[in-house]
Amino acid sequence: MGLSQSQEDSGHAPSPEHLSLLLAERFATKCFTPLELTHFKDNFFTRATDQGGLKYWNEKTLSDFLGVPDHSDVRCPLDAGPVIFRMVSYLGAFPFQNTLAPSVLTFEAMVKIAVLLTERYGKVLRRGRRDRIRLLFGSLADVGRKDVEKPAEKEEHAEEAAASHAHGFDIDAPANDDYDDDEDDDLALAALESLDAIEVFKHDSRIDRKVYETRISVSTFRRLLMLLLVIAPLKPLEDVCIYTSDLNDERMNAVRTAADNILAAFAQEPSGGISYKTFADTITTSFPYLFDPLTPLFEHLLFSKNLDFSQKRGSDAAETTLTPNPPETATVSITLPGSFESTILSPSVISHLSFFLPSTSVNQNILRGNIRLHPVFSTSAHGSSLTSFSHNVLTWQSGTLLLLEGVDTELGTTLTIGCHLPQPWKSSTSSSPSLSTSVLPSLFRLSPKHTLLQGNPSPSILDKSSMPTAYFSQHHGISIGCQIPPSSRTRKLPPTPHGAGSLIIDTSLEVAEFHISPVRHDGVFLPPGSISGTGPSTKPTKTVIDIYTLEIWGLVPEPETSSSSALSQGMRGQSAVEIQQAQWDFEAREAERRRHVNLKAGAGDSAVEQARWLLETAGIIGDSGRSGGST
Repeated sequence: MGLSQSQEDSGHAPSPEHLSLLLAERFATKCFTPLELTHFKDNFFTRATDQGGLKYWNEKTLSDFLGVPDHSDVRCPLDAGPVIFRMVSYLGAFPFQNTLAPSVLTFEAMVKIAVLLTERYGKVLRRGRRDRIRLLFGSLADVGRKDVEKPAEKEEHAEEAAASHAHGFDIDAPANDDYDDDEDDDLALAALESLDAIEVFKHDSRIDRKVYETRISVSTFRRLLMLLLVIAPLKPLEDVCIYTSDLNDERMNAVRTAADNILAAFAQEPSGGISYKTFADTITTSFPYLFDPLTPLFEHLLFSKNLDFSQKRGSDAAETTLTPNPPETATVSITLPGSFESTILSPSVISHLSFFLPSTSVNQNILRGNIRLHPVFSTSAHGSSLTSFSHNVLTWQSGTLLLLEGVDTELGTTLTIGCHLPQPWKSSTSSSPSLSTSVLPSLFRLSPKHTLLQGNPSPSILDKSSMPTAYFSQHHGISIGCQIPPSSRTRKLPPTPHGAGSLIIDTSLEVAEFHISPVRHDGVFLPPGSISGTGPSTKPTKTVIDIYTLEIWGLVPEPETSSSSALSQGMRGQSAVEIQQAQWDFEAREAERRRHVNLKAGAGDSAVEQARWLLETAGIIGDSGRSGGST
């Protein structure tokens, strides 16, 4: 008997509690395999607290199971447990947050939580990530709440809360966000339309929706950001303590600094806190992968160490993609061994990068996409020579990541600037084939305030011959996002900043200029999306930087991606690193051959040529004006 028939027979509409239960059942059958559901049930019921027949998880149970540190864990300075508990208490009431939240963490509530936080919502949410952002905002908002129970009080009255679902969170919609009510209602209508429960949801979603403004407090968001920065490299079923057990003072200072750099990108309301509009716009345009670490964290619910299906045969065992034995060893570093070790790429910086940099697919960040970074060039190791730069960088056969650390000459603050170039650099003398990719380049600032300028997706606007993404010249240095003037016999004009963002590095690799023009849309990069409607100045800015360190890292795709790209270019089985090394070996042999040829020309000439060769090899002097760019 369907729900609509039951309603007719009973003479009244079903309650939100009943509809929430039916929705949880639908989530479980559509979003989990039978084996995953078996593991889930074992994890939940073996740890659940039983109070008068009601089985639920409290805050400590949740934190202990996930391995999320809280105030009771003296070994770890993070205190994210209460924030995670607040989030799941809101998500467990989906889609009746106004009526049922904060939800007691019953089995049905935990099912919905797992679906929403492990990104298995494709079959139940109409707009995927956009809907998830709205839910996450609601789960974090703690300013303007009508009534918020303390966790301890809620646990003491678990039975009453489960029975009455007292009004707890009034954070369905901030009053000043100017979004379409009907459009946002799609969030749950897709999940409820087959349950004949749309009218019940619409009534719930409009309770007090224009009365209380809601915002996320900075302190709450900072605590979550610090957790996300620490566990960003987390792989499915990895033990969280791998990343939380070594948080010494130095590491925690770096985590706090990175969290503050990220927070600076979120404009705060005059009365304090972060509004929904600011939150949604900034996440969408500047941090598309910010909440990705929550996926492997909550996938722990779908694997029970108590169950051993290693001997199981049948369809259920084959359906799951979870690893039977979770890894217990330390994770593999994203950086590969090479000619130098980074002074910029700390674990916190790598986590920060993973919140917005894609891998070879726009659906995965650089950590989840198994991208590795190979050392290509560093001023600390190779010197400040353009010849050395061209020798190392222009021969790299895949995309690169440029990182620059220095000090603002006007303010005296330390800055970290970077550029993600999915395509390899090119030169006039040794061109390298382009790798097909759907990933756009980006120019960004990591500190002191995160700013992201995405690549322009409109190729019709750009003249690639005069406006390459990246350009290299012995006469003018390195230019990113600039316009290249036409060549002249009388003089060589320098590249000029153009569009929303540009980075210019001089020939000595000691001074850089970082330009941002928030209103320009005709260049390689688009303006920072987070500035729209948030009030920052629209005037162009120019920041002059004294460079401490400049590093270039080669992007090495995961093996199957690398092999696919190599095959398309006739390079069977060769990785980007092997191709790079082969190119370097070839150039070294050619240089040696030319040196021996010059030795035969005469004692005087050979001495001069040999000295010049040694100086060029060491990167002390330049060559004849080699230049190149990346399209």
